[in-house]
Amino acid sequence: TFSLSVVADSSRYPLLVCCGMGTYMTGTVVGCMRKLQRWGLMPIFEEFRRLAGHSRAKCVQHEGFIEVFDADLVAVTDTAPAFLRDVPPPSTAGGA
Repeated sequence: TFSLSVVADSSRYPLLVCCGMGTYMTGTVVGCMRKLQRWGLMPIFEEFRRLAGHSRAKCVQHEGFIEVFDADLVAVTDTAPAFLRDVPPPSTAGGA
């Protein structure tokens, strides 16, 4: 959650998110950020696979982490950039 708390604080911008190879760890952080933006899992995984460019077998572990990541663990406050702050609440359509 530390990485995402940094992403969610616009006072730290401009910001570069990267890892040693720029693929799996970076993609995992971005995938979790997409969950904060309320993207569905399929679009998150499609973006992850497209940008990782490696075999599906190598992506499974990271996709599993993204899937179980609890976006509620990251506080999105008034200091968050607009792309995180201006996210509509989750839809309740079809529920209840």
